[in-house]
Amino acid sequence: MNEQLSPDAQEGRTMTTVQPTGQADVETLETGDATEVVPTSRKGALIGLGIVVLAVVTLFGFALAPRDQTAEAAVTGQQLSADPVGDLAPDFSGTLVDGSGTLALSSLRGKTVVVNFWASWCSTCKEEAQIVADVEKQWRDKGVVFVGVDSHDTKAGAATYVQTYGLGYASVQDPDSTVTAQYNVTGLPETFFLDTKGRIVAKYISAIDAVTLNSMIKQAVAAG
Repeated sequence: MNEQLSPDAQEGRTMTTVQPTGQADVETLETGDATEVVPTSRKGALIGLGIVVLAVVTLFGFALAPRDQTAEAAVTGQQLSADPVGDLAPDFSGTLVDGSGTLALSSLRGKTVVVNFWASWCSTCKEEAQIVADVEKQWRDKGVVFVGVDSHDTKAGAATYVQTYGLGYASVQDPDSTVTAQYNVTGLPETFFLDTKGRIVAKYISAIDAVTLNSMIKQAVAAG
């Protein structure tokens, strides 16, 4: 299974469905009289509750904010459907995770391309990371280019992920999930296989195994 994004994230891709493991009980004050005089003890309880609510709102505000405010990503083209095979892949560009510059998908036209959406906080992504890294090395000299899209992540987390799994291909930062949304990615990881004309030949949802990855790459290569 892939790690799903919440309905909010499916619209703006700015948060995941990872929820706090514990939630405090919250009591609500119900009254039909707006002029009711609240006893001092209840006022204290309300003030305490207000502080808790403010803290929760603040925490969720940070969670909803883009992870890396310094990185930028841009995308053009229509949003993909759930079954995008045959569609032209939206062009995107952005800052590379390793800080070496920027990359535009359109610059790879004429090559078979594998676009893999991932994030360092995604446990399912970690299940496939080493496999993707190893398979990429096998196709590197055969005209197949892998491109990662690091979705809603921190720069430090992404850098550690790349180093840990030895990703030898470029990954574009997508801090506010702009690219992720245009590709209609509802969970991570997801992988798209493009022919030399930039059209989508296949799409795979969730952690991919080596056999399937190689098979879909061959399918994309055969498509021309």
